[in-house]
Parts: sequence; structure tokens; C-alpha cells
Amino acid sequence: MDKASVAYVLCRIEDDSSLTPVSQHQDILTGIAAGGYAVEVEDFDLAYALYSGATRVAAFREGRIGYRMWATRTGRISPSVEDRYDHDVDELMA
Repeated sequence: MDKASVAYVLCRIEDDSSLTPVSQHQDILTGIAAGGYAVEVEDFDLAYALYSGATRVAAFREGRIGYRMWATRTGRISPSVEDRYDHDVDELMA
């Protein structure tokens, strides 16, 4: 295997099941560690998966896929509260 190539890509699984690449890793151990850190510390809302090429080699918190859409549809989350939260986060990050 070429050392310059990236073997594993950690992707965030959005509510609509689309994938957003988050980080790249040379070995599976650092990819697993990054996925665990992402779901336990950084992001409590979305699921993550580790891919090698087109093959999913690990998944983290798959039960979160589509949760926010379901919660909004059933009234468990108010869209205005979500928008306010996103706005506050954007202000903090700026």
C-alpha cells in the first residue's frame, strides 16, 4: 500500500443519509478513535461511519440517522428552537 494514500475516511451521515467527509486517516485505529471521539465528545446529533474506498468498515451511532427530521416532524423538536440554537453556535464559532 502506498504510504501517501489515505486508507480511511471518516464521514458524517446527515439526516438525509448523505455523507460528508470529516477527516482522513492512514490506519484503522486512528479512524476508529476519531469516530468514537466525534460521537462521544463533539457531535451528539449525527451518526458517523468510517470508509475504506466505497466500503463501510465501521459505523458509530447509526440510530441517530434521521432522528432530527423525525423529532421535528412529530413535534419533539421545535424548528424555531433548532434555528435559534444553530444561530447561537454560528455566533460562538465566528
